[in-house]
Amino acid sequence: MCKIGIDLGSSFTKGVLINAHGLIARSHIVKTGFDFNLAAKKIIEKLSENSEIEYPVYTCGYGREQIDLPSVSNSEITALAKAVFTFYQKKCTVIDIGGQDTKFIKITSDGKVEKFKVNRKCAAGTGSFLEEIAYRMDVPPSEFRDIAEKATDHIKINSYCTVFAVSEIIGMIKKGITLPNIILGIYNSIVDRCMEISHIDDFLVITGGIPVNHPKILSLFKNRFPNCESPDHAQIMAAWGSVLLNI
Repeated sequence: MCKIGIDLGSSFTKGVLINAHGLIARSHIVKTGFDFNLAAKKIIEKLSENSEIEYPVYTCGYGREQIDLPSVSNSEITALAKAVFTFYQKKCTVIDIGGQDTKFIKITSDGKVEKFKVNRKCAAGTGSFLEEIAYRMDVPPSEFRDIAEKATDHIKINSYCTVFAVSEIIGMIKKGITLPNIILGIYNSIVDRCMEISHIDDFLVITGGIPVNHPKILSLFKNRFPNCESPDHAQIMAAWGSVLLNI
């Protein structure tokens, strides 16, 4: 019998199938869309293929209490902290870059959450910030990573607001600043906004979909914090942690 953990995020819903040893056997990710319940059912349907699953399922994230199947709801903060500490087994700071918010979590040497902050004031420093600018520039976000590698200069984007950032970028285009340099500037802007949440003074772990889909951002963090890593399962850590909290 396997357990399922589901992180119902605002942009994507992430699911993991956990074996009897508490390890990730399989994972699946879908767009959340307008229906958390439907997204969860898609995850369960996929992960239950060729596997016998055990109910309840364990949930966290924005839509954690929105599904009509037997489930146990968990705080995304504690679930993420549990998974990160299980993976690294040491004191650390976590920055989780999500679709709608950025989370800052300090974990003690015994795996407890010492403090946390969540940036919900605006989209700056989140995945939606990047996606909105990509839409306005008519450049698929999936192409950002390769384009940014061609950058020759670090351009600073000063605006916190996505609307003003777009206006600032339009001004850069008029001045002839190249697309690779602009995209690198967008990446640096996300790193800047994350670092402004709180002081970082120990081992830094970056989680969420951003380090998976935009590895250049992870390298920018490493330039500023050499003692920085991102786990192999960066985007599904909270889903894993929601199960770990209950076994």
